[in-house]
Amino acid sequence: MQRVQNLARRVAAGALVSSLSAVVPAAAVPGSPACEHVTLSWAGGTTKQGGGSDRQETARVQVKNTGDRACSLLGAPSVELTTDGVPERLLPQRGGAGVDLAPGRTATFTITFLGDTGRNGNEIIRPDQAVVTLPGGTVKTLTWRWGSVTRQEAASRPGNYVSPVA
Repeated sequence: MQRVQNLARRVAAGALVSSLSAVVPAAAVPGSPACEHVTLSWAGGTTKQGGGSDRQETARVQVKNTGDRACSLLGAPSVELTTDGVPERLLPQRGGAGVDLAPGRTATFTITFLGDTGRNGNEIIRPDQAVVTLPGGTVKTLTWRWGSVTRQEAASRPGNYVSPVA
């Protein structure tokens, strides 16, 4: 009787794993540990240093694996723009399977934001840093160069958000 119960448990567990693998895409299953040894740098976009626009802009961030083994970045990072240490969280975009990064390789994500010159009467923030928490928990800081940003926490369709790592 005990053998039959053990066999039934193994069959049920196998069916559960099989059904989960059909629901969760293979790319969403991490193949490597989270990225701890990385550098971040600005890598283009539509924005100009110093800002000066009243439209939606993009700033691309490059993530480079400086470690000696592959690592995974699954999803979108969390980004807080800070002014004298006071944070303004940007909303991450949903989706994106993520990437595995071999040593020395790079990936990117995009910070999309509403630039603001202050002439439109919007409530704005004047960030001095972008504090980035990568998927997996690694935190890095970049100096913000792109001018003022329209505050968005009450917006029903926010114009400030972060793309998944690709």
